[in-house]
Amino acid sequence: MIHYFDNCATTKVDESIMQIIINYATSEYFNPSARSSFSLQIANKLNAAKEIIAQNLGASADEILFTSGGTESDNIAILGSLRAKRGNIVVSSIEHSAVFNTVGELSNRGYEIRYANVTNDGHIDIDDFVSKVDEQTLLACFMHVSNETGAINDIKLINSLVKEKNSKSITFSDGVQAVGKIPVNLHYLGVDLYSFSGHKIHASKGTGGLYVKKGIKVSPIVFGGGQEKGIRSGTEYVGGIIALAQAVKLACDNIKQNSLNYTRYKQTIRDKLINIDNWQENCTDDVSPAIMSLAFADIKGEVLLHMLENYDIIIGTGSACSSKNKQSRLSKSIKLDGRYSEGIIRISFSKYNSLEEVELLADKLANSVTELRKIMLK
Repeated sequence: MIHYFDNCATTKVDESIMQIIINYATSEYFNPSARSSFSLQIANKLNAAKEIIAQNLGASADEILFTSGGTESDNIAILGSLRAKRGNIVVSSIEHSAVFNTVGELSNRGYEIRYANVTNDGHIDIDDFVSKVDEQTLLACFMHVSNETGAINDIKLINSLVKEKNSKSITFSDGVQAVGKIPVNLHYLGVDLYSFSGHKIHASKGTGGLYVKKGIKVSPIVFGGGQEKGIRSGTEYVGGIIALAQAVKLACDNIKQNSLNYTRYKQTIRDKLINIDNWQENCTDDVSPAIMSLAFADIKGEVLLHMLENYDIIIGTGSACSSKNKQSRLSKSIKLDGRYSEGIIRISFSKYNSLEEVELLADKLANSVTELRKIMLK
């Protein structure tokens, strides 16, 4: 039996969600853009899916666009929102690679990129971020929940402060690790653009969405048949979209209970590691209950990951979408002591984890750290 604790990377598809996908792949497989009455029924179901997602995320249905996932949503938000060929973009130094590398590409195109600092636990340094915004700022990018440390950023505050300095700046938040894990009300938060992904909340890979606030114009970066208001052309992944809506609803309905469970799981791990020296939890305040980032001195996180695999336990060491240099970017951004910089692991929970599994993880983690250090002393 696999004990899976890398749910930031991807999640198991719910059985009920998979049945929806199968149905629309094998029975109701009609193209929603075709002219038949059967296709019209499918188009109506896609609109209903937008209604469900909007209700659960505090938005309007006509503000939701369907995409293939977080990376595409991030790219559309960043590349499609720019209205000038010159100006600056303010972005936090710890953004997901789908944001960080897309902004980096804009640097190659002549835009000025201003990187804002984060605190030692991965929260965006709000004062530093806002200080970099001026009348030439075209876009401000600030993630809702850090996919590395789990830090929850006050994006409502950041958004309002950015708009105070430059009301014309577009604000964008990557919400991939937030939706279904913490409460999200987009109208309350106030951001212009917000991305989310299906495979982080037990829907399938290849599904996701982008919230586009009313009045905000986004240009397409891919051209074709004009689906999704012409912003995201391409035949819709019907089953995936309808399943995504149900996954969003299920996740949002269970945030409170899941959070209670995850909080207990974290404490179980802390209690087991209490007698281990030289380790730290990278974020403990204003943090996602679903993410636990740990760092161990004088140990390589990847070695620890493979040791735990011997017990059929799967954890992560950081973003699964990251480049080989991403871990050093995290360490540098949170100013991690050199002894700890290669010893980062990330444990991320889902509703399928049990307390018994967490106790096994905690026990094997403590034993593996102890064993590794003994080997290193020889």
